[in-house]
Parts: sequence; structure tokens; C-alpha cells
Amino acid sequence: MKRESQGLAGSPDLSWLGLLLLVLALISFGFDLYHFSHHIGHDPTLLGLPQVPIKLAWKIALVLLTLILLSLTRWMLLFVVSFGFMLEILQTPLFAAMTRESCERARELMKESGIARDAKEDFLGRVKIKPPRSSFPPEMDKVTWWGAFKPFEFWESPEFQAVWINPQGQEVERQPFRGGKCQLAKTSLPTQKLPRGRLEPGMWRVIVSCEDVIIDNHPFAVVGSQASGKDAGDDTGVMIWADDINK
Repeated sequence: MKRESQGLAGSPDLSWLGLLLLVLALISFGFDLYHFSHHIGHDPTLLGLPQVPIKLAWKIALVLLTLILLSLTRWMLLFVVSFGFMLEILQTPLFAAMTRESCERARELMKESGIARDAKEDFLGRVKIKPPRSSFPPEMDKVTWWGAFKPFEFWESPEFQAVWINPQGQEVERQPFRGGKCQLAKTSLPTQKLPRGRLEPGMWRVIVSCEDVIIDNHPFAVVGSQASGKDAGDDTGVMIWADDINK
């Protein structure tokens, strides 16, 4: 009798499995709503973007629905909560399909951009830049274009394309890329792909586009190591990126 109460082959009680899924769903949906509302609180103009009020209502509804499910019998939770998770996963492509003008809006939704060794984004979407910036030594390991946009979850993360052009006006690399988890979009040119594994001295340029819309056209200089360190505002500019390689 004891073995029968545990189900076939000692399988776990599905009612407790459903309850666990419900708790996980509430945490997931609640955090998603908090993150979404956090950005709106800092920039209320986001509510003017297409589909944002609908997305906000959707996220609130998911949290309320999960709370209501607490009153259901536990045997129903496994199915209903799984269905809720599936809706959460599908919401991004469903809403993205409604927004086809993303490339046309990308330029106005970009807050700032630049060239640096690298750029990172923290948990709250704050962008941190790794120097040097704007000018680099020929032996630099990589150069990164970065752009900070209004959060991609409020509109869409379209596919961008970066074209890297050397001082002779020749295209040396073409890269498709998309935005990150929150506000940062970036792409890097590794110097090991270049002739002799070095950046050629002179004025370079990276052109970032979305379909046929130019998002950014950014020049940067490749100069001697000493000058690069001074331009970067740090006498140890070369050591900054050299140390960071080992991290």
C-alpha cells in the first residue's frame, strides 16, 4: 500500500511538482515584470513605443494568472503552469512579428555609441566601457563598436551589420550581429584576422547598418602605442587591455 501511494515505480507526487513549477513561474514572471517596470520608471517615454502598453498588460496578466492558479487543484498545475511558461517563451517572437519598422527606428532609439577595446553590460543594463577608446595601438588585440539603445525588449532586437574599413578605404570585415540582453549591441574586429595580425596605422572606420538604414558611421585612429595611451587618458593604456586578456 505504501508503494502504491508513491505512484508507479516510486514516481514523485505530481501535485508537489505542479506546486514547485507554480512557484518558479511566479518568481520568473514577477522578476520579468519588475525589470520591465524598472526601465519604464527611468524612461516613461518607452510607453510611447508600439506594443509596449500591450506587453506591460501581458506581463501583469501573467503574474495575476499565476497567483490565481494557487486556488486550483494541484493536479491541474502541471499542465496550466507549463502552458504559461510556453506563452512567456513565445511572447517575444509574437510581439516582434507585429513590429516591422525596427530598422527605421533603430537610429532614433540609439542613445550613444563609440569605439573601445570592449563594452560590457551589467545586470541592470548599465554599460561599462573598457579602454582605450577612439585611438588604438597597432598591436591591439581587438576593436569593438558598441551602441547603447533603449531596451530591446520594448521594441525588437533587429539584425545589424558592421563593415570595417581600413585607411585605404578597403573593406576588411563584414559582420552581422544583434543586440544583447538589455540595451547593449556590440561587435568586435579581432586583429588576428588582419594581415600580420596587426591594425594598420591610420584612420579606420566602421559603418553600422540595419538593412539599408545607416545607424552609425564611426571613425577611429590607429597610432603608436605611446600616443594611444595618452589619447586614452591613461599612461598605462596598453597594459589595461593586455591585463584584461588574462581575465
